[in-house]
Amino acid sequence: MSLHKQSGVVIVVALFVVALIATMAYFMMMHLYRDTRRTALILRQDQASFYAQGSLNWAKDQLRNNWDVRKPDQPIDILPIKSPIIKVDGFQITSKIEDIQARFNINNLQNAEVHVDFKRLLQTVIPELNEEQLQTLLTSIFDWISAQHPDSPTQQYYLRLPEPYRPAHRLMVSLSELQLVKGMTKPMYERLKPFLIALPESTKINVRTASPQVLLTLSPTLTLAGAQIIERVRKQNPLATLNDILTAEPLRKFQLQADKTTLDSEYFLVETEVRIEKQRIVLYTLLNRKANENSVDTIVIWQSKGMW
Repeated sequence: MSLHKQSGVVIVVALFVVALIATMAYFMMMHLYRDTRRTALILRQDQASFYAQGSLNWAKDQLRNNWDVRKPDQPIDILPIKSPIIKVDGFQITSKIEDIQARFNINNLQNAEVHVDFKRLLQTVIPELNEEQLQTLLTSIFDWISAQHPDSPTQQYYLRLPEPYRPAHRLMVSLSELQLVKGMTKPMYERLKPFLIALPESTKINVRTASPQVLLTLSPTLTLAGAQIIERVRKQNPLATLNDILTAEPLRKFQLQADKTTLDSEYFLVETEVRIEKQRIVLYTLLNRKANENSVDTIVIWQSKGMW
């Protein structure tokens, strides 16, 4: 091979090596960038979670203070309550406390006598459901939250699904479990979701904060128009006592059931949002305020976090 040809080969090999090294360097830099970016995102998420937990302390203090300064025949909590917007190191933190006993507790359905109340809510929110669909859904929910028995009518239904599972046979921990119940569809769940909650025990509905749809569960004679009257009355004149609801005009005619009604709640949902640049973290916390005449304690029942 001539010297000229050898020189050409050397140049080609050298160019190839340079290109290979440049390509490797590029991919190494990209890998390093991704690792650095991933680490930064993880650190941001951890810091955002820390700030969210800090904002939760604001909610606990708010609920405790509301109880400590309560006055006879006056609402203890004026809900929802929003925290001031806090800005720290580029993070923006906001919280909101919601009275979760303004919703119908799906676990109340462990008592078969409550089924007729929930049926009224279903018929109002999803009026196109026929009697068979309503009964299937009520029976399936009752079976899901009841203790297991060998002749469960829906056991085989769940086991024959394309992705089989077994019914829980316990109280629902999260309302999202309702999507797994026979007879429930995604669109139905989304329509019902604003009016429902899953709490760890049977609870009463707070008539001061419940929506007209939820108020329908408190009386077999109450109509949606009547529930809207209750909503207007309580805005004009906050209900001081249960007696105001049960006996005062024009509410007396609605015959609300006292054993299902309360004016003061024990369960609250705190929604905390932390933002930084385009990142957003939302922390949902269910709080239980346990109080007596001498002390009050606020307990975290569960937390759920979403990141975008």
